Amino acid sequence: MFDKVKKNAYGYELIEKPNASMQKEDFEEHYYQQCQNNYETVYTDMEIQFFFNKAAQKEIALKRVWEQKSGKTRVLDVGCGEGFLLKYFHEKGYEVTGIDFSQYGITKQNPDLLPYFMQGDLYEVLDQLAAEAEAFDIVNIDSVLDMVQDARKLLELVKKVLKPDGVLACKVGNSYSALQMHLLSDGTLKKEYWVDEKGHPWYFDKEGFLALLRDHGYQCEDLYSEGLAEFFLFHELTNYYENPKVGKACYKAKIRLENMMHQISAQQTNEVMRQLAKMGIGRELAGIFRLCAQKHKG
Repeated sequence: MFDKVKKNAYGYELIEKPNASMQKEDFEEHYYQQCQNNYETVYTDMEIQFFFNKAAQKEIALKRVWEQKSGKTRVLDVGCGEGFLLKYFHEKGYEVTGIDFSQYGITKQNPDLLPYFMQGDLYEVLDQLAAEAEAFDIVNIDSVLDMVQDARKLLELVKKVLKPDGVLACKVGNSYSALQMHLLSDGTLKKEYWVDEKGHPWYFDKEGFLALLRDHGYQCEDLYSEGLAEFFLFHELTNYYENPKVGKACYKAKIRLENMMHQISAQQTNEVMRQLAKMGIGRELAGIFRLCAQKHKG
């Protein structure tokens, strides 16, 4: 174990990182086309409802911190993927812009959002937006910081397009978490299955994630977890890492559970996820951040 990664100030990083040009080609030409991770060619109604529920929960979290001003709220989704979050905010009346390396995912799943989409290298597009003096009330970065070559550079570029009183919503994989380390130590997991040598150079736990943002000028206003599937790992019949055949069933069960929780109360679901985040538990960590010079709402 730990033969492919090394410790750093914010968690872990690959010892041998993927070549930047190869990674760029993988994103542009293969990532969505080959249905990697959770991406599918066709989603069920249950899955689509899950995507929109998560977007609604994010909006609730944002509104705890950020107070809408007069006029339209501008949202920039960095690494917008298939465009489901973009679609949610667009339908809610926000002025949206999405950027990504590839347009395949959004073309396949939400082609009506293409007029609001910019394809290209994230660093270059952010530089372009900054040069054009574009500024956004909300910048969203989901599952991007752990995948890009230089997370620090990306966070610095975001500052150039985030309004002084704006907020950053950021989500990363919660890797080498308390739960994962526990399961590694007691032998339930035989290795670090979450390590992706091709697409994920960086791995953050709770402390590392918050330290990375803090060291680059962002103050955490809210932190919550996403993804309850890892609880299945405690039972031998549902340990999807050691028994990949049950992975799809666990994925569906997670969606059913989290959809039910949202239906009961989106606000209370967020509260549950906040408590899990305090313990460093949950497959992903999501935070709402302000630039350090800004004060809390109210």
